[in-house]
Amino acid sequence: MYSVGSKIVHPFYGAGTIVRIQEKSLGELTNQYYVIDTVPGPRELRVMVPVKNAAKVGLREVGDAESLRAMLASASKPPEERDVVHDFRKRRTMVTECLKSGSFSQVVDAVRMLYFMSTERTLSMTDRALLDQGKEILASELALSAGADLNEAMIWIEADLGSMAQGEA
Repeated sequence: MYSVGSKIVHPFYGAGTIVRIQEKSLGELTNQYYVIDTVPGPRELRVMVPVKNAAKVGLREVGDAESLRAMLASASKPPEERDVVHDFRKRRTMVTECLKSGSFSQVVDAVRMLYFMSTERTLSMTDRALLDQGKEILASELALSAGADLNEAMIWIEADLGSMAQGEA
């Protein structure tokens, strides 16, 4: 069980801080909920997750900044050709699953592939939206773990991705 002030990652909404644990009643049923404020930014939200379903939802603690930066550094290397999914439907399914996984490393892999593809051709609107969503998820956890703001974390991500593009030239 997490406590108020815990820094956590929601697999779909990104990183946030538990601001309170609240009881809500519906009829005779009373449940406790984590009330989570996501990292301030363009998609800042307040999310409520039932305490008893936290593991099922995939809540986890924020990783340490050093480990996250090391994983992010892998984004500066282009993916292997076998790791690039060219079929649109398969790619959309795979990337969506990676983003929903809550795993920083899986989100890095999905973002790296989409960014790499964007250096070769213009992405579809769906791919572009998935790339942006992935970068936001990464930036939220990185910002929370490093005590930085979302914009600063996004600059780190763009720098690592940009170095991949420069290496390709």
